Amino acid sequence: MMLAIEVELLTGRYAATAYNDRGRAEWPPHPARFFSALVAALHDHDEVDPVERAALLWLERQSAPLLWADPESKVGRRQVQDVYVPVNDVTLGLDTEIRRAENAFQQADGGSRRKIAEMKLAIARSAPNIVEAAPSDKALKTAIALLPERRTRQVRTFPVVIPETPTFAFLWEAADATEHREALQRLCLRVTKLGHSSSLVRCNVVDHDISPTLVPSDEGDTILRVIGAGQLERLDRAFTHHCGVESRVLPARPQRYRSISKVTTPAPQAESVFSADWIVFEHVGGSRLLSSRSIDLAQALRAALLEQHGDKGLSAAFSCDSGSTPAEQAQVAFVPLPFVGHEHADGTIMGCALVLPRQLPRSKCETLLRLVARWEKERSNKRGNLTLAGESLPLFTVRRVDVSAKRSLSPELWCRASTRFITATPIALDRNPGNLRSNQNGTAHKAAVKAQHSISDACLRVAGIRPASVEVSLAPLLPGAQHARDFLPWPGRPARMRIHADIRFEERVRGPLLLGAGRYFGLGLCLPAEDR
Repeated sequence: MMLAIEVELLTGRYAATAYNDRGRAEWPPHPARFFSALVAALHDHDEVDPVERAALLWLERQSAPLLWADPESKVGRRQVQDVYVPVNDVTLGLDTEIRRAENAFQQADGGSRRKIAEMKLAIARSAPNIVEAAPSDKALKTAIALLPERRTRQVRTFPVVIPETPTFAFLWEAADATEHREALQRLCLRVTKLGHSSSLVRCNVVDHDISPTLVPSDEGDTILRVIGAGQLERLDRAFTHHCGVESRVLPARPQRYRSISKVTTPAPQAESVFSADWIVFEHVGGSRLLSSRSIDLAQALRAALLEQHGDKGLSAAFSCDSGSTPAEQAQVAFVPLPFVGHEHADGTIMGCALVLPRQLPRSKCETLLRLVARWEKERSNKRGNLTLAGESLPLFTVRRVDVSAKRSLSPELWCRASTRFITATPIALDRNPGNLRSNQNGTAHKAAVKAQHSISDACLRVAGIRPASVEVSLAPLLPGAQHARDFLPWPGRPARMRIHADIRFEERVRGPLLLGAGRYFGLGLCLPAEDR
């Protein structure tokens, strides 16, 4: 029996900013956003209904929903203009203390703890605004700044889409919601907005058949944020931190969708030994590093995990079971992710990722996730920030994210299937091809041919297929990529020639493509570039 939840846009418009583009409206609506709206409805009373909570715990364990929504061709987009909006002071009237007290009351167990939390909430709500007889200069400056004519203004955008059909739906085909249907209907009836507060909606659990227009598919080109088991708990923890006041990022995981009406492209036969399962860390502070420091940062990330768990604890989780094929011998790669491939790209490292092998056993994957979680718990600060550093590496602060607004940190960017790949960081060749700069007796040409053969061998090991052509260059071939000479030799290792490449295959190959001797430490990272 299918579970179908229909959402009607009461004003005929949907106002929600895309998570990765502040100047663009989100469409179609993301399942993760709708689930958050249901969670908000769950908490709109002091007492959380355990039946409704159980319904959401059941819903988060279902597979990604199908969608029924107008395609992009039937959606109008309002031109986005910058608007300068006065900044509201959310702490006025002890608002922060009230929010924290309300959250503590929601989280408190029964008995004496809940009574104490209830008492503190009552005190926070009844606390008067105290006016100082002799306020400090700082207090006076803050108070003056709250006056309408003195209040600072920040730029905001309000992107909006206007679909031809002001209704869309989320569909769970294989979900039998008989037990939770009434609770889900009560929650839906209390959802009044989705996205911006001006985006008013009416939601209902419906019985009539709805034909989806978008379905989850690894071959899709539409990426939506969806949820998984534990989402309700993650949202509760996030609210404990931000209390609805501080900035936050919606916890979610990316899922590709394809249109039902679109003719699907055959799945690629060749694929990398590395998977699209990444543990991503976003750069949130500290030094700004360029991609030439990739090896240093990758080593710092590995060293931080080794320091926490020891070599013995990590060695079992970092590699597949021993085998004879390249896929069976693959290991977890530590990969800094630079900003490249865009006309304004500058090669800045936006974050880093642990890239898991495609054949990593599930047990080892779970072990690795537990090790990372323990590292976060014991070494991160209150905001979840972790610091990476090395002998010659300045402090680099990161935070693990499920989905980042930075495109460079999206696994989908690097894992797309393509017939063409261009290096974002140079490939460290397995053997020295010779002098690529020599002009004597065709030396440079011979060296280039040897380099091409070496890269062809690397593609065979990682993707199981040789390329149709390889062009090599010491200079970068992507905007933002750095020259091969900027990448210093690996400390304590024999010097290897580093070289950029433009690689073309006869058939589509699924990434991520990490090539060469430094592939486990950020070198040889290739960007799918079929559309370039």
